Amino acid sequence: MGRRGAARGSGRRRAGRVGGGLAALLLGLLGTGCAAFDTEDDVRRARELAEESYPGELEVVDARILFPETTGSEVTLAVAGDPDAAVRFRVDAAEDRCDGGPDCTDALRKAVDRARREAGRLRAMRDAFDGCGQPLLATDEKLTAPWIEARLTERTVDDVLARVGVCVQRWVTARAERDPGVAPKWVTVNLAAPGAAGDLPAAESTLPAVLRFTHGPRLAALAHEPYYVAAYPVGRDADRTVDAASAGLRIVSPFEERQAFSRRIDASVLPALRERYPDAVTTGGAGMGVWRLEQGTLRRMRGYVLFCERPPADGKQCFGDLAALVASDPKGRDAEVVRVFTDIRDERGVLRLPPQ
Repeated sequence: MGRRGAARGSGRRRAGRVGGGLAALLLGLLGTGCAAFDTEDDVRRARELAEESYPGELEVVDARILFPETTGSEVTLAVAGDPDAAVRFRVDAAEDRCDGGPDCTDALRKAVDRARREAGRLRAMRDAFDGCGQPLLATDEKLTAPWIEARLTERTVDDVLARVGVCVQRWVTARAERDPGVAPKWVTVNLAAPGAAGDLPAAESTLPAVLRFTHGPRLAALAHEPYYVAAYPVGRDADRTVDAASAGLRIVSPFEERQAFSRRIDASVLPALRERYPDAVTTGGAGMGVWRLEQGTLRRMRGYVLFCERPPADGKQCFGDLAALVASDPKGRDAEVVRVFTDIRDERGVLRLPPQ
């Protein structure tokens, strides 16, 4: 009883120290007049820099504090004549530093150059997909993974992948023309269910297009429901030919659904594994790995279940020294072991699984 009481008391003391630390931090910020939460000076400095280097060309459209940092802001400026470009850089007026360095003029120049490159990449993406009948809904912040709507059924899966592949080829060709040295081996496209665009959060229409298409709440809403990801291989030839016939497809589901999928897979696969390995134990979490749909169907998918031939000694966790290639329906039912691989790690213990 004494030990439990001591443990509870220790927990209260630790919580008190943490709470006291946070309170002290907040009191310190309040004592400075909330300067840490004020972007006014940083915005003023950004405007000065813009007028010195790009008179009449840049306009501040947004600014946010860089919490938990105590000074500085991220300031965003629009570019006159380019409604797509968003110039984003960090300004710390109190320290007279920008993007972490002392040369604010150079930092702004680099930010403007970066914004113009990003705007060009976004235009290439929009032109490719909008131009072939697949309007762009959004894209990741790196402008490499577009979101579009697509209706996938068992009968239409090949046709949809072929049709989207035409858009991908247009995009890859445009990217190669802009950046000849950039040649991705694969291109991925996120496929949202039809009608997804209707209820999506939207950034202010006055903001540059790069900000509107990478709007965080918009991306979060798209990823909130299960969606498909199509992966297209890109050839090494001069034309960067996209092989739409070899495109792969996978389902991305919310975390809770992947957890449920993992439980069903483990429960279904373990009895089959124990027919060959009577003491087998799985690592768990199979649904957190990559499961790809079999070519031309939405009904069957394949992925790996890692397991150990027997429980590790001393109660340690099984990290998997064998792997079972498993086929299942998308809910984790009707699972079957296709093949077991035994040599799955290199000399450093790094996992090396063959393609599915």
